[in-house]
Parts: sequence; C-alpha cells; structure tokens
Amino acid sequence: MNELNTIKEPILRELVQASAQVGAVISGEGNGFAVLVRLGEVEKNLATSRGKIRLFASLDTVGAFIQGIGISRFEVDMSRHQPGRLRKARPDRAEAMRLSRTRMQQQLLGFESDEKR
Repeated sequence: MNELNTIKEPILRELVQASAQVGAVISGEGNGFAVLVRLGEVEKNLATSRGKIRLFASLDTVGAFIQGIGISRFEVDMSRHQPGRLRKARPDRAEAMRLSRTRMQQQLLGFESDEKR
C-alpha cells in the first residue's frame, strides 16, 4: 500500500479537531468495511499503524468509530461488499468463554420466617 494514499488514526483525529473539512465514505471491501477519508479534493484510506488498510467487521463498529472521531455524517458504498465474516470463527474461544461464566446463586438473607417461630 502506498503511504501517500493512506492516513493513520492519530492524524485523522487532529484534522477533525482542527475543524478541517473532513468527510468519509464507508466502503465494503470483501467481508469487511474500509474508511475512505475525503480531505477537500484528496481521498485517503484509513490505515493501521503498520500501514495496511484498516478493515472493520461491521457497519456498527465502523459507524461508532467514525462518530467517536467526530465525523457525524458519512456515505456508505456497498458495491464491493461480500456478506460473511471478516475473521474466521473461533469455536475454541467461544467454548472457553462459556466455561468461564459463573452462575448467580441466591444467597440466604438470614431472616427467619414466621413459620419457624
């Protein structure tokens, strides 16, 4: 990925805070969603800290991210989206989480009922 075509999150946050005219297009990329940032006439892809295009698993997560940065409006382009999971399922982790749950048990309050008196 060409670094001239990407922007990283800290720089994007600074631009939004500086009241720059920043727009965003959420585009379906395979099974995930990418953010295309519009800075005036220039368009850049949101990148990870390692320089690859950052992908989000759902529209909910990317929407929350964009709103958290301070961009309140964005467009959505679903033309290249393919339904499915971004990451493969982890049944081993799901089972481990199920086993780690504890059940709530009712504790005795310590009051004697009227029937025992």
